[in-house]
Amino acid sequence: MPKFDLEIPHNLAVPEVRSRLEKARAKLETDYGATCTWDGDDRLLVARKGLQATVNVEPTRLHVDVSLGLLLSPLAGSIRNGITRQLTELLA
Repeated sequence: MPKFDLEIPHNLAVPEVRSRLEKARAKLETDYGATCTWDGDDRLLVARKGLQATVNVEPTRLHVDVSLGLLLSPLAGSIRNGITRQLTELLA
């Protein structure tokens, strides 16, 4: 399974980051068929066929660990760029 991690900086309070991620959760579940669950107050687990991600909410950044299945691995660059863009816009 190809893996990569991302760091997305932010200037928001942690509760605000969590609130924005919660709003994005519905889109992930509806548009991408993902299952999103909170593991405590600062970790969002995202899973769908061929992809697993952990989004760790930290005071000044999001740290995202992503694992891709074999079928999605050729799209790793596009997936990385898409996640980076979406999270940067979400936290702007």
